[in-house]
Amino acid sequence: PRCLAQASPPPCLPPQLRLAALNVPLAGDMSGIRGADLQCYRQSQEAQLYGTFRAFLSAPTQDLVSVVKRTDRTLPVVNLKAGTPVPMGPMASPQHPAQRCCLHPQGQLLAKSWSSLFEGQAGATPRGPIYSFNGRNILTDPLWPRRLAWHGATPRGGQARRRDCQGWRSSGPGEGLAAPLGEGRLLAGQRHNCSEALAVLCVEVAFPYRHMW
Repeated sequence: PRCLAQASPPPCLPPQLRLAALNVPLAGDMSGIRGADLQCYRQSQEAQLYGTFRAFLSAPTQDLVSVVKRTDRTLPVVNLKAGTPVPMGPMASPQHPAQRCCLHPQGQLLAKSWSSLFEGQAGATPRGPIYSFNGRNILTDPLWPRRLAWHGATPRGGQARRRDCQGWRSSGPGEGLAAPLGEGRLLAGQRHNCSEALAVLCVEVAFPYRHMW
């Protein structure tokens, strides 16, 4: 038996929250949270990814923890490293040539759940590299020499007041909270000047492929 090639994600792909980085580091002025969300959306579409991605940022109008809806906060967080097709469901056969099979769960595990990122658990320590939408490992690529990602959030996922580059609209005086990547929890709070160009992460928050078949 063999898997049939598919252009679209299969319905049996286990739900996971994919975490990616924008293709270039950015200073604090991202035209606000909506501007950051728009960049996440556009770059994910250019990468032909399914689902809707939003910025991994807190702002005056949103807490980071609330970016993912409550019913999805127990889902694992993974990177963009694709899995390999393995038979995990219906098998193709001469009698049923149109049957599809599932893909191996996509992505390497970064955290056991979205909620774990805000609970100080060991599961919140990234276990794999983080990739940009164009496939670069931001932990090793020289385009991200600082190895830091903006977030502007408290350890519990709330907005850190006066630590979000004035709502992600300033690249001048002011500070934003960022986390060192690959060294611990994604919400470690280090203050950095808003003029610094750091990684911006995006998380998948909607899964249209659940309803495609």
